[in-house]
Amino acid sequence: MVEIEIARQCILFHNFSDEDVARVLALGREETRSKGDVLVTQGTHDGKVFVVLEGMVQVQVEVGGTRQSLLYLGPGQLIGEITLVDSGPHSATVEVVQTPTRLLAFDRDELLNLCEEDARLGYLLMRNVAADLGFKMRHHNLSVV
Repeated sequence: MVEIEIARQCILFHNFSDEDVARVLALGREETRSKGDVLVTQGTHDGKVFVVLEGMVQVQVEVGGTRQSLLYLGPGQLIGEITLVDSGPHSATVEVVQTPTRLLAFDRDELLNLCEEDARLGYLLMRNVAADLGFKMRHHNLSVV
């Protein structure tokens, strides 16, 4: 099981109490993946959300039949978080680029149920997801300029 100290390094748990971290961690499962493994695929609706604990992944989008790299994500960052906001398909394909890559995997519906059960915790979680999305948008915008 992921330790609270490690989880605190992840944006998802920013400003969480130890009890809040433990509640969310209880919903996740730790996975170790290898270079070349695809975590999520653009356009799919699998409801997966990940936190990178160790290693690195590459976020890619397919445009006009060509796959383009957007950014790399490392420890503490989220994958698949947009599905928490809109329940839509994944907006990108995410591939592991470093072996080993350790992840904390969540089911979107379980996280959303927790948010509904505890409005305060749900607010904190969604605020952190929004902060992560903001970081990624700013990064993308800077790379386009």
